[in-house]
Amino acid sequence: MRIRVDEIPEAGRTLRLQWDDSHLAPYVPEDDPFQLKLVGPIQVELELQKLPDHLRIRGAVKGRLGLSCHRCLSRFEWLLDEPVDVFLFPEEQAPGEEETELDVEELDYDFFDGEVIEIDQLIAEQIFLALPFKVLCGEDCRGLCPRCGVNLNEEPCRCAAGDAKSPFAALLKIKERLPEAAGE
Repeated sequence: MRIRVDEIPEAGRTLRLQWDDSHLAPYVPEDDPFQLKLVGPIQVELELQKLPDHLRIRGAVKGRLGLSCHRCLSRFEWLLDEPVDVFLFPEEQAPGEEETELDVEELDYDFFDGEVIEIDQLIAEQIFLALPFKVLCGEDCRGLCPRCGVNLNEEPCRCAAGDAKSPFAALLKIKERLPEAAGE
């Protein structure tokens, strides 16, 4: 969805949208580490305000996402409830290349061509920014057994405890062959 800035009244404009997988699919990379799917439609409510030198977009993006746990690979539902507060400035106000460090306040700044706002892109960005760096089905997720691959949240490990060899086992054999150190 594209909105022309000249179509936004001085009093502002409110958007209420429902997003489904067809809206999100163009923004999800093929090698998506989250295996992101929408469980149901995402509710988007945004208020666009035209200010003298920029636009401000406030609102919320809410819904349920289907994700894969990074530890145990199980699918689970994750609640998305992301507030939106973005300042859009025309590209001619963008900092030059010599300015590389951003202040905390500037993290919510974005730039656009000054005429058209890409609402779908903005919504997709808000969804991806809301995702945690490491997605876990629960804080107590035990993950997969590194030897047999069983999900330790669902069943005990099938490996025999004695089968596990320490990566330091070879050093232990070398130590056993060394003569006893004098004075011990």
